[in-house]
Amino acid sequence: MSRAPHTRGFSLIELMMASTIALVVIAGAVSAGTYLQRRGFLEERTMETQNAARAARDLFTPSLQRAGEGFGSSPLYLGGAPGELRYAINVTSAAGASAGYVPPSGAYATLRSDVLEIFEADSARSLRMRGCAGGNTDARLTATTQVCLVVAAPPGTDAGIPTGSALVAADPSARGACVGVAQAQRNLLVLPDTEAKNIAWLPGAPGATAFDVNSYCTATAGNSAPLWLVGNDDDAMLMPVTSRIYRVNWRQGRPALELDPDGSLGPEEFRVLSEEIEQLRVRLGVATLENPSDPLRYFPDPDTERPPIDQCTNTRCWGLIPGDAGTMGALDHGPGSARDELMRRVRVVELLITARSARPDREAARGSPDAGTLPDDDEGNPDDGYKRRHFLIRVTPRNFGYAGG
Repeated sequence: MSRAPHTRGFSLIELMMASTIALVVIAGAVSAGTYLQRRGFLEERTMETQNAARAARDLFTPSLQRAGEGFGSSPLYLGGAPGELRYAINVTSAAGASAGYVPPSGAYATLRSDVLEIFEADSARSLRMRGCAGGNTDARLTATTQVCLVVAAPPGTDAGIPTGSALVAADPSARGACVGVAQAQRNLLVLPDTEAKNIAWLPGAPGATAFDVNSYCTATAGNSAPLWLVGNDDDAMLMPVTSRIYRVNWRQGRPALELDPDGSLGPEEFRVLSEEIEQLRVRLGVATLENPSDPLRYFPDPDTERPPIDQCTNTRCWGLIPGDAGTMGALDHGPGSARDELMRRVRVVELLITARSARPDREAARGSPDAGTLPDDDEGNPDDGYKRRHFLIRVTPRNFGYAGG
């Protein structure tokens, strides 16, 4: 009778060695998995910021290119108060708190943004100004009277401009444009035996301060307002005008890029476009008109002590105007001011946009906003776990070089 071969199990040492090897392999796998997971999370956040910045670029670029259509870089008078003067590209630098708007504070106080408003007119629907209620004579305006305008349309047809629409009166040969509101349209005899469809236009944007009787937008023809020299080939044109305002609001304790779709011209409220845009800064490139090949001068530029143009006074900025600025006026706003001369020379708009990821990586952060201050990471950003990307966009407003003086 044969005996079964001798068998034995693993020794304790062999079991310990096998366990150790298995633990090393498992630890390596877990470590590699964790690394890959964090790497994927990082790439996802990077893609978020890049997509947000691209969307912002696609949003701003066409609007800035069209800015000033119909009136160029002319000052845009919305009402009689100095604060109601605008430009096609109107920047409020480092905006402070206002109704419904909260700038960043605490650890993020240095991330304050500019507020950007953009105006453009629809020159394809322009109407030539021809007369007033007294007939085809000079357009005589006061702060309350209306101007009658001949519409280039056959009698009995609709001019296509609803009552209450914002309209801008502009003439490329005059340095200034006036915003008003379309009134009821009617038929009017403006030439002997000739009837045409007309509308009336009341100067002053909706809700704006009334103009003084001798202001640029209400002075009678023959006074200091060249816009109202009617009855010749240089009559002012009337065009529908639109506005939109962009701002980064921290009202909820985090940034949100907001849009007011009718800006200073209507009652619409701000709406959130993106919660991944953290900062918006604007610089304006000013050219030397007498020598366009000269390098642009950017405002603001801390290295050369150039302030934002909206903070310029005649005393502070007249010496910073490139080329021949003519004679300095008495006011710090409107024609004859340093601010207006600089805006007349704007040829490039530069946007610096900071996009940040929707979610932070708390494990990678070296600081917390609750502490009131944050250390900087290797790229100079707040080290709070958010991924950030900075994008520089330069846009040429194509209407600034030839219209509005």
